[in-house]
Amino acid sequence: MTRSPSPACRAHLERLSRYVDGDLPPRTRMGTVGHLAHCPCCRDVVDSLQRTLGLCHAERRRPLPSAVRARARARIAQLLAPRNGGRRPR
Repeated sequence: MTRSPSPACRAHLERLSRYVDGDLPPRTRMGTVGHLAHCPCCRDVVDSLQRTLGLCHAERRRPLPSAVRARARARIAQLLAPRNGGRRPR
């Protein structure tokens, strides 16, 4: 089942990939854990990320290069950023 994120989820959605990777500072990780305890939408995202990583590991795929991961994170941040006048960035 797909759930819609609440406005409070925006900051957490931006960091869930780093949460799954274990790349969050302890204080930020604790806040994310607390959010996940009460947010089924973000838990669904984490579950999906973990399943995807599990499949990749099972296939013995090489990890993404750090430059690719950085570009993906930047693009996600861009997609989550507020829109200027309702227009999409080019």
